[in-house]
Amino acid sequence: MTATSTVSLVKELLKVVGSLEEQGVNGHLQPQQAYEATRRVEALTDEIKRAVLGPLEYTIQIAGSSLSHSNQLGVADVIGDDVKTLFALPLAFLTFWWYSPYAGTTISCLVAHGYFEVDGFGSRVYRNNDMFNILRSHDSNTLCDAIGFICDDEFKSAAHLVETARAAGNTGGKKTKAAFHVAFGFDRPVFEWYSDPAQVWRGQRMSRAMEQLHRMANGNVVTGTHQFLTLRRPRSFGERSIERRVNRLRLAWSTQPAVAQTRVSFAAGDFLAPTLDATGLPRGQPTYLIRHVLHDWTDDEAAGILGNVRAAMIASDAAGTRKAQGQAPKLLLCEMLLQERSGRFVYTTSMQALSLNNGRTRTEAEMCGLLKRAGFSEVVRLGAVPWSFMHIN
Repeated sequence: MTATSTVSLVKELLKVVGSLEEQGVNGHLQPQQAYEATRRVEALTDEIKRAVLGPLEYTIQIAGSSLSHSNQLGVADVIGDDVKTLFALPLAFLTFWWYSPYAGTTISCLVAHGYFEVDGFGSRVYRNNDMFNILRSHDSNTLCDAIGFICDDEFKSAAHLVETARAAGNTGGKKTKAAFHVAFGFDRPVFEWYSDPAQVWRGQRMSRAMEQLHRMANGNVVTGTHQFLTLRRPRSFGERSIERRVNRLRLAWSTQPAVAQTRVSFAAGDFLAPTLDATGLPRGQPTYLIRHVLHDWTDDEAAGILGNVRAAMIASDAAGTRKAQGQAPKLLLCEMLLQERSGRFVYTTSMQALSLNNGRTRTEAEMCGLLKRAGFSEVVRLGAVPWSFMHIN
């Protein structure tokens, strides 16, 4: 990349940031505009870094090893609100005293990224700043669990992606072991392994990591996961999941106010079952919601899930009636898509899904292809970030 093109990138960056600031001050900045602009800022700064630093230094700069090591040692918690010298860190680390030389190198690597403040170059006197507070375990904006999960479970799993890809190729594309299974040496479902006494801390960290990562997104939607459920102002909502998860969901929801508890019901089912009766899906309802489900399944399985939901939508309930009489039933599909404007959040979580569970983050065209394959006739895309809502008849 030439110097002239780099200068043009910088000029565009100034223009975008200036517009963001001006519209923010005037109160004219809409959430979608802010999202698009910040993604452009992210892309521009990455392009400028690559142009100025070159590929080697840029690659080293974005590597996560120093951040991971500092996170594991708890350096931010040790420093706290005080000023600490490198020589004082061994006393604070106690049983981790032998890591102090490593801590010195790690912290020095992070200073250039703005995570620490130092009292003069080479002084090895450190203090926390606002940016590094995200690595303080009790900070309201902590990303400790997210960084630990990504740099541990995901990085180890990703190291085996080539191996698992070859295995999948040898089976004709059928679902095989995920890279996560190979990395940690087990054959059972991931969440079942996470629930083992020896691994429960990993499951808890993963759950907290997902919450922390989702703070990065300007979305507040109906959501259900294997361990927690968050609903915003629902009138009535039925949560259907596999049997072993229903009790966890019900227990998590029991901590909500009584007025909220009466608005949600839980029922076990299997949306991959071969017949509609076996799925247990409610029939003939006016609206159905699928959120963050399809990325965990192969194309064949995802098409099967969508086909079962469509069959339930157009069927009558046990009394032979349909609550959606006079109107076409609708499916709201909320899934993360790979798009040209996707940011690092989407790329990171896409690699997580791929390495942890053979999951796929699909493009919009690929998702629409699955919907068509399942028999849906009309797709209306509703813009929402970083997820995409699809309103489907």
